[in-house]
Amino acid sequence: MSLTPYIEIIFRDAPKKRIKRNLSLNCDENTNETRCCRYPLKVDFEKFGWDWIIAPKSYDAWYCAGECMISFLPKYEHTHVMQLSTSAIPCCSPKKMSSIQLLYFDMSFNVIYSTIPNMVVEMCSCS
Repeated sequence: MSLTPYIEIIFRDAPKKRIKRNLSLNCDENTNETRCCRYPLKVDFEKFGWDWIIAPKSYDAWYCAGECMISFLPKYEHTHVMQLSTSAIPCCSPKKMSSIQLLYFDMSFNVIYSTIPNMVVEMCSCS
């Protein structure tokens, strides 16, 4: 009787990675939320009298407002320590912003197509 060595390999599906939950809240004027929240804000170029802007005539810019308690701060302890040491009060501010595309007349009445960065608040956070 001879013994033959062998290797047994068992494959398992990799565990699913945790998805970090989005802590950014979207609110409106009817919301009773006091935490840091993103609120709607429509910028209307026509109402401003800015007739040199061809398109869009208006867009949703959003803004951040609300309280920032110590428990709402970012997850990194070093951030908490640094904020406490500087005695700065955390505030609700944009965490992520995006651009808009604008079609407008310049001073010489040329039609210009441009991407304007940081015009739309996508996410708010306490910082």
